[in-house]
Amino acid sequence: SPEEVMHFLDSINNLKHRAILMTAYAAGLRVSEAIHLKATDIDSQRMMLRVDQGKGRKDRFVMLSPRLLDELRAYWKAVHPTLWLFPGDRSSQPITRSAVEQACQKALRASGISKPITPHSLGTIYPS
Repeated sequence: SPEEVMHFLDSINNLKHRAILMTAYAAGLRVSEAIHLKATDIDSQRMMLRVDQGKGRKDRFVMLSPRLLDELRAYWKAVHPTLWLFPGDRSSQPITRSAVEQACQKALRASGISKPITPHSLGTIYPS
């Protein structure tokens, strides 16, 4: 349920991990799409998020909710990412898929939710 997902997201202390998992959830993104977002992909004027489709496929735009924009603004103010919105250990590289999966599992344990939640399932549970 959306309430469980919000409880799950609220149980994440790490700002970057909460921001990327919330982005995957709120924008319905795959992990591979979320980790490759750049700060320049956020269009707060049009309330859209540009998703780079790569490999010659057309980019797509997804709606940016006010709540997600607030979360991303707070994250950006704290972290000031340069190239990648969610940088990895080296700022020249995006966060890895496995780091996102580990963050998801840690949050699941902290939330006490018994149902399995994965980064992939977050991107397919659209908020109502």
